[in-house]
Amino acid sequence: MDRQFLEFWGNYLLAAAKGQKQLEDLNQWICQGFSGFEELTVMFKQFYGLEHSPQKNSDSAKAWENAVAGFHDSFNAYLDLMGVVPRDKYLALEQKCTALQNEVADQEETIKILRSLLTEEGTYQGETVKVFQDLVNKQSDAFEMLMRKLTPDTKDEE
Repeated sequence: MDRQFLEFWGNYLLAAAKGQKQLEDLNQWICQGFSGFEELTVMFKQFYGLEHSPQKNSDSAKAWENAVAGFHDSFNAYLDLMGVVPRDKYLALEQKCTALQNEVADQEETIKILRSLLTEEGTYQGETVKVFQDLVNKQSDAFEMLMRKLTPDTKDEE
């Protein structure tokens, strides 16, 4: 974590002890792209060494983007340190979990159906095997007959 983030965050936590509203303001400030709450924006600029508001396609815009990116990285590292997951990551994981639960339920239903088919007396597994064995025997007999016809009889040659 960078020094500016720690200074900013330390001062903010001291101020946050004065009221829950400040935490709500911080969340709204971040969601609004670091704008809307002048006191937070002034404090942010002060700790990140930003003198001017960002102007399009300027060095101040690049400095502002770098500061915001650094803040986000440090904020996420702080949340991770505290054992907290950002809401967007939580929601993505929740969606993935729900999708996997649905997939598991579908697979369990398929397994249940397949198991019931295997135990059903109406299945013709034994009959299917018998038909297959008969087919193999017929093909074997036909091959043997073909081979007899193709092989000259040795008795006739004598």
